[in-house]
Amino acid sequence: MSDKLDRLYDLEVSPSEFREALRDVARGMPRGRRAVSLWLRDKDAKLVIDAGDTAAMIPAKGDWMTTVIVAASWVRRLAKRLPSGDPIRLRVSDLRLYANRFSEPCSISLEKIPRDPNPPNADLIPKAAAILEPLLIKRGEVEQLVATARARGAAEWSEQEKTILPLIGKAWSLLAPLGVETKDLRRLVDNANRDAWKRADRKRS
Repeated sequence: MSDKLDRLYDLEVSPSEFREALRDVARGMPRGRRAVSLWLRDKDAKLVIDAGDTAAMIPAKGDWMTTVIVAASWVRRLAKRLPSGDPIRLRVSDLRLYANRFSEPCSISLEKIPRDPNPPNADLIPKAAAILEPLLIKRGEVEQLVATARARGAAEWSEQEKTILPLIGKAWSLLAPLGVETKDLRRLVDNANRDAWKRADRKRS
């Protein structure tokens, strides 16, 4: 890889934020996970460490043109022992991903960096964090929760269903101790909507 191309993958991140993100991802990764992806959200200049089942985002400065794939062991090793230096410099050179001096082989994805087609409203996370603060849950943990959820794919509830979410929340607060999950309520809503459409079709025919 040429020096010019190397400069397209060169970021600086905070050691403390990087360590926290690595530990979160390492804890959430399934034992058999083999690889993770690193990509930059240019909307807010955040590095995403994406392990599919879990993900973390931290602020970053620099350039990161496409997704970089590296072995999951890179996350696990760095989570246990972060190299010295402040900031931590992440870069790609000769198909190796470096975190300061520590490196492992990597590959460059030719696919476009994932973009968030429906980014969450900016005020939702702080509002949720304020609600959860009495439970000693930090805002960063809420941000991590959202990152992990969005890494899994499409949300169970759409923006158009926002008006019914308070009703769903009230019902779930009563049914949760009985073992009911939000996905169970999602299924009920889908079934009810499908039945309503069937009844409407029968009336029109």
